[in-house]
Amino acid sequence: MKTYDQHCRQLRQTHPALAEEFARFQGVAEILAWMQRRELTHARVDIVGQDEFEYDFLVELGSEQGWVAFGIT
Repeated sequence: MKTYDQHCRQLRQTHPALAEEFARFQGVAEILAWMQRRELTHARVDIVGQDEFEYDFLVELGSEQGWVAFGIT
């Protein structure tokens, strides 16, 4: 399984600005603060359970930009 740092390095290849922002995140509170800074507080979100301890927190960046997923344990 990839580490968070490995995911950020991979993201840097296609979306370097997002990877730079995400690399500093340490929890859900930072994701929510990022959403406020990006004016994504009214964006569609979803939480998908992977198992009893892990979830994917999905945030829509915009209809043309797709979604971003954060793994949460």
